[in-house]
Amino acid sequence: MQTLVQTALLTLLFSTTFAADFPIAQAHVTAAPPRIDGILNDWTWSKAVPVSGFLQREPDEGAPASERTEVRILRDDDNLYLGFRCFDAQPEQIIATVMRRDGNLGDDDNVQVVLDTYNDRRGGFYFATNPLGARLDASLSSEGRTRNESWDCVWSCRAHIDSLGWTAEIAIPLDQLRYAVSENATWGINLARTIRRKNERAFLVPPPLAYGFSGHYRTSRLGTLTSLGRLEERPRLEITPYAQAGTTRDFEALDTDAQYKLDSGIDLKYGVTPAMTLDLSWRTDFAQVEADQEQVNLTRFSLFLPEKRDFFLEGAGIFSFGERVQRSGGGSRPPTLLFYSRRIGLEEGHALPVFGGGKLTGRSGPFEIGVLNITTEAIQFRDEETEDRYVNEAGLLFAEDDPLLEQATIVDTVDFDFVDTTRVRQTNFSVVRLRRDILSRSSIGLIAVNRDPGGETDYNRSLGLDADFSLLDAALNIRGFAARTFSPNHQGREDAGHFAVDYRCGAFESNASYLDVGEDFNPEVGFVPRDGIRRYRTTLRYRPLHNTAWIRRYSIGPEFTYLTDLDNQLQTRDFGFSAYVNLETGDWLGLRLRQRFEDLDESFEIHEAIDIPDGEHNLTAYSLNFFSDEGRRLSSDGSIEVGDFWTGERFRFSTNGTIKVNSRFSLSADYEFNSVTLPEGDFKTNALSNRFLYTFSTDLFLRGLVQWNSKREVVGINALCNWRYRPGSDLFLVYSQAWDTDGGGQLNRLLQCKLTYFWKH
Repeated sequence: MQTLVQTALLTLLFSTTFAADFPIAQAHVTAAPPRIDGILNDWTWSKAVPVSGFLQREPDEGAPASERTEVRILRDDDNLYLGFRCFDAQPEQIIATVMRRDGNLGDDDNVQVVLDTYNDRRGGFYFATNPLGARLDASLSSEGRTRNESWDCVWSCRAHIDSLGWTAEIAIPLDQLRYAVSENATWGINLARTIRRKNERAFLVPPPLAYGFSGHYRTSRLGTLTSLGRLEERPRLEITPYAQAGTTRDFEALDTDAQYKLDSGIDLKYGVTPAMTLDLSWRTDFAQVEADQEQVNLTRFSLFLPEKRDFFLEGAGIFSFGERVQRSGGGSRPPTLLFYSRRIGLEEGHALPVFGGGKLTGRSGPFEIGVLNITTEAIQFRDEETEDRYVNEAGLLFAEDDPLLEQATIVDTVDFDFVDTTRVRQTNFSVVRLRRDILSRSSIGLIAVNRDPGGETDYNRSLGLDADFSLLDAALNIRGFAARTFSPNHQGREDAGHFAVDYRCGAFESNASYLDVGEDFNPEVGFVPRDGIRRYRTTLRYRPLHNTAWIRRYSIGPEFTYLTDLDNQLQTRDFGFSAYVNLETGDWLGLRLRQRFEDLDESFEIHEAIDIPDGEHNLTAYSLNFFSDEGRRLSSDGSIEVGDFWTGERFRFSTNGTIKVNSRFSLSADYEFNSVTLPEGDFKTNALSNRFLYTFSTDLFLRGLVQWNSKREVVGINALCNWRYRPGSDLFLVYSQAWDTDGGGQLNRLLQCKLTYFWKH
């Protein structure tokens, strides 16, 4: 009897519950593919069994959708086709404002597709479109908790508004997906529709509310797509060469004259198997990548910036190792990562030319595999440095390490500006990642990272083991890692460890984690916000639907962080409590209290010539936050924060506003202002980012960005015109320029034209 009870408990704990009543969708295999024009009038659509019966996730959880939706699914030898009929009793009120590729379709009426091509509920692919036929896609991993929204699939879509509502046709090439060879393939699937004016989101399989605001990406609860027929292995080759011409001028380089550039390169993608892809790149170029948004950094630690380069984004999920990005009070906490791809090709703010590289990613049976190797070219650049110099009675300057300093009579100290030259050698980066599926939806894995600049004493290596357990039908997630770095001449601890537990039950969501980082843990190709620490963190959120006349839901709960050094001496204690209300209008209002204790072991410069002294600091701050419904023509959000700031006080104001003039043209602005009052000195900072976007069609747009950061004393302009003249093939026109607002004049200027051509066999 005891054995039976134990067996039952283990089965409950370690099995994935694929509910028998989850919907089943059937695909129809056809030899006559439909024409993708947004109108469901091809006779072949009538052969497919329509999928319907969508249920609301919000505002009325579990209730039938207020408008009927039918989806038909077809497959031929090359593509998977989905046809959506979205009935609407008031088609004149359909909201459609976004045309650009990968725009924010959450502002519009839209339909969504999640495909789990391995039918294991671990990951998959996400596609969405709106009544204008705009395309949005992403690759998903870790049951959809991790997503790569910059992943771009070469797929087709058209949409049409009519008297019954609107329709959409989607064609997804099978060679753009990864799947297992099967005689009679079965995939996981979820379908969704958003009716924006009603703030209604309906699903074929509604994700539990405990999954939060990104629940539509989750793959742990899906329906089943059957009747796909035989999916066989077939070779896939994609070649994308590029040609580029332009001029650059860098006033911080060794040669400040204008440089005229005529260059070319090539990217190659080969499908080794339907589940494994080899990517090769020669003379990799990132000219079309948008500049990072300016941020004001008033902390002791480095900013965490997202990866935007296509080569590193493709298959990025497999290389993830470390903490997940956690949100806190409307912002995100920088995670501890063993591999952070932005460390490749960037050195002290300077871009390094990438000679070339290769990447192998995919699956083989229960194994997920990722291998990356890339080489950056040698480069020299000029650095302007400032150091203290000591002045004697005769007015002579002495450096701190000058042996004559002890004999001199010092009368003053001055800032001494000089120009230095930084030389970066050709460097090879390599990453090997292996992850094995265990149990039903869990995994264990390892990673090895190597940075080799060619010197016997300059190498840096990292090795890590991790595990991720998804239990109780994904309500419970347990994960952790252990890692170590290897660098010459390091004497202290070079290891780190992490353990975290997430649990969701109904409207409750909780998290607890522990992080231990040695004082010499140094993954040079990773990201470590803080070393030499032990950190304990817990959060609790309660997010029920309220459904009153004016309140839809609310979110309330505390979070607590306790951080010590390796001798268990308290360094940071942080308590926060926040409460947010989601109105029926779609707007959010929030209040947040934060009480923090910091024991600084050393002073740091927070602003020019202003240092925060070491010692103990007790800080209390309050913030008011507002987020408007982004589906409106005019939307905005803002935050006001007041309270203690180190030895003084701070007032912080930030806001974002977007004006959608029409479906083609939009303007947005981000602004942050800080006013800091300290005994050591007062200062103010401003950061402003202005964007404009004009979309000529779903394949042609013009984007501009103008930025100003008073703390970095820089103004920058970045503009991009992108024409996708055929699927996968692009013409880019890029212009950027930056100025030093502190009298340094122009910093750099770039004008480039880049042409790519996509060919596949």
